[in-house]
Amino acid sequence: MSFVFFYRLAGGRAAPVWLTLGKYPDMSLKQAREKRDECRGWLADKRDPRIQIKIQAEERLKPVTVEDALNYWYENYCKVRRKTHAVTLGRFRKHIFPYIGHLPVNDTHLYEWLDCFDRIKRNAPVMAAYVFSDTKLALRFCRVRQYATCDALKDLRMSDVGQIAGKRDRVLDEAELGQLWKAIFVEPDLKLMSEYTRKMFVLCTVFGCRMSEARLSEWSEWNLESWVWTVPKDHSKTGVEIVRPVPEILRQWVTDVHEETKHTGYVLGSLRIRESVSKIGGKIGKRLGHEKQWSLHDLRRTLSTHLSDLGVEFYVVEQLLGHALPGVAGVYNRSKFMAKKLDALELWTTYLNSIAGADSKVTILKQKVG
Repeated sequence: MSFVFFYRLAGGRAAPVWLTLGKYPDMSLKQAREKRDECRGWLADKRDPRIQIKIQAEERLKPVTVEDALNYWYENYCKVRRKTHAVTLGRFRKHIFPYIGHLPVNDTHLYEWLDCFDRIKRNAPVMAAYVFSDTKLALRFCRVRQYATCDALKDLRMSDVGQIAGKRDRVLDEAELGQLWKAIFVEPDLKLMSEYTRKMFVLCTVFGCRMSEARLSEWSEWNLESWVWTVPKDHSKTGVEIVRPVPEILRQWVTDVHEETKHTGYVLGSLRIRESVSKIGGKIGKRLGHEKQWSLHDLRRTLSTHLSDLGVEFYVVEQLLGHALPGVAGVYNRSKFMAKKLDALELWTTYLNSIAGADSKVTILKQKVG
């Protein structure tokens, strides 16, 4: 015995259609009635039940998996919008795909996702929160675009599965900063770090640049005649070109490094992956005997704080860091403030040499730059 649904398309003017819903006892009477009601709903939405049943069958035979869904978001959103998209994909490949990547995303349950997040949380609670946040964003993206539907995570927050990263406030004090500058520039300690690391630290300390800006920096960005370093949009986190003058004290060093690494195209001599470089800061601070741990990114906060203490105007510091000016000024004022930035960096490098003991005769006074 078969359950058959009879209907007409085009307002009843078309030929009748006899659609077999299933056979008894494979399909119960209750299931047949539910399928009949579903077909009526499709007709009300001007959709042909024959086509909808075929689509459902194809979805069951070849469902969208968790890996398919997350990759769909990665290719259509993350890869387009994020500079560090490869890091996001790497987290999925490490923490999600090996465990539930093969499962149909529509049929996944909360406990399956929690197993993944709890596994990360045991050793890296902040990472667990980041992976969860990206996963939830990806599933929402798939649902909105009707690629796949999964509501398993809809009621969860980042704090439910991991730890939200705290706001960092680490600033190297004058003694720590002087010790660092002496080790990387005044009297380079090659036992403390590699040449690659030393170059990275010099750039981050002098310019307050992001780690990625130094890591990706190519010699084509540097004008050794006008002494300007221009970070292109592709290498900038905010997608905005950053222009920084090179202070006098650093120019001979830049010239020497250029002779050493120009054949590679990269200022640091090679292009290393982000993960291997990001761990450097904490190790160097520990080797220098600093009690409180710090990272390469903390050098940006250090430059900003010390330059402000030296009297450099806020907007000049923000320009050096590559931040957009706040409010109306950020919309209408497109000046690069090159002269003021150069004055600030000349003051900064003189200060660094002074606290590192490079020139005991130099006395730094607070002055207004801006």
